[in-house]
Amino acid sequence: MKKINIIALTALVFLSINSFAQETIHHDKTNTWFTLLNRLNINKDWSVSNEIHERTGAFLTDQGTFLWRPSVDYHLNENVEFSVGYSYLSNKPNDPNPNPKIGVVENNIWEQVLLKNKIGKVNFQHRLRQENRWFDTVGQNVDGTYSKTGKDYANRFRYRLTVNTDIKIFKNNQSLFFQAFDEVWIPQTDKLAPKSLSRNWFYAGLGYKFNPKTNLQIGYMSQFDPIGNNTYISTPILQTTFVRNFDL
Repeated sequence: MKKINIIALTALVFLSINSFAQETIHHDKTNTWFTLLNRLNINKDWSVSNEIHERTGAFLTDQGTFLWRPSVDYHLNENVEFSVGYSYLSNKPNDPNPNPKIGVVENNIWEQVLLKNKIGKVNFQHRLRQENRWFDTVGQNVDGTYSKTGKDYANRFRYRLTVNTDIKIFKNNQSLFFQAFDEVWIPQTDKLAPKSLSRNWFYAGLGYKFNPKTNLQIGYMSQFDPIGNNTYISTPILQTTFVRNFDL
C-alpha cells in the first residue's frame, strides 16, 4: 500500500503541474460551499450514507449547485469499503465559466471503492469512483438565447487521494486535525476508455473532532476546469463540512 500512496501522489502532482502550466483565467469571486455528511452504521459490515451539498458561485450569493447523494456501503474490513449510490445535481454555471447560464439537472448512479491505510500518524485514503451520468443538454435558439434540448448519457471516472493527521489531541479525546486531498475527474468513452482531464480539485483545511462520530472542517479548495485551447479556469472555494455519524 505504501507504493500505491507514492505512485498516486506522483501522478496527482504531475497532473496538477500540467494544469498550472497552461494559461489560466482566475475567478475573482470566492465560492462558498457547504457540505453535510452523515452515515448510519447498521452493523460491522453494512452502513448507509448521505451527502448534501449547497454551493454558491460567489461569497454566500449566486446559487450554483445543489447536490444530494445517498449510498449503501459494504465494509469488507477496516481498510476496504465498497459503495453503490445515486446523485441528484441541480446546477447553474457562474462566471467566468463560459457555459450558458441556464439551470440543468443531472442524475447519476455510481460505484465506488475506498482503500485506507496508515503510515506513522498519517492516514491515507484512496477513493475510486465510476459514475454513470444522465444530464440535460443545452442548445442555442435562433434568437441567441439558450434552452434545454434533451438529455444525454456519459461515463466518468474520479480518483481522490486524501491525507489526514492529528495536530493536537486534547484531554477529552477531542482533537484538531489537518486534512488535504487532490481529486482528478476523467471523462470516458462508451467503452470506459479515458478521454481527457475535465477537472482537478486541491483542498487543504483544518478540522475539529468533537468525538469519533462528529467533526467540523473548514478549508480552501482550488478548482481547475479546462475550457479549451490549453486554457483553464481557476476557482477559489471556501468549503465548510460538518460530519455526523450514527450507530443503529
